Amino acid sequence: MKQILFALFLFAGNLSMAQVQVAPDTSKAPKPLVLDKKTYKMDIPKGWRIQDNCQENLCSLLSPTDTLSYIDRFVDNINITVDKLPSANYTVDKYAQFSITYLPTVVKNFKVIEKKKLKPNVYMVTYKGEKSGYAQTWRQYYYVKNAKVFIVTFACETEKYAYYKDIVEPYLSSFRLK
Repeated sequence: MKQILFALFLFAGNLSMAQVQVAPDTSKAPKPLVLDKKTYKMDIPKGWRIQDNCQENLCSLLSPTDTLSYIDRFVDNINITVDKLPSANYTVDKYAQFSITYLPTVVKNFKVIEKKKLKPNVYMVTYKGEKSGYAQTWRQYYYVKNAKVFIVTFACETEKYAYYKDIVEPYLSSFRLK
């Protein structure tokens, strides 16, 4: 009887060891996808896609749906727009002020949440309001270089902004002018 119990104990011990799985080596994290254009580049959030008609002057990055697609009708996005400025001496401060006065004409119930100059040629504005039937929050970065403004805009539904803010910020911050 002792031999049977001992054999059963050994078999159970071997069976439990056989079920142990070794975690894969994660020390080599995959490199993020990069949107690499002639005048700028930016990391793309994991799972997001580049819209088919992406051009140098207008490009959109689209998030995957949060829920079933028939329920999640708003696609969170990052848009990159490049425009010529009125003159070579047009500053990022002037552009930010222009934008803050223009946006209320296209966004209902427009409200600035935060605005801050980050570098001599970089300004950040976060605002909320209603557009296209959705309560939205936007975070925009304005970069001025060579009489052009590069506008990087993250847009999502306001109720989801607190969730997305920390996830998306490293990607927004990865934007670099060449």
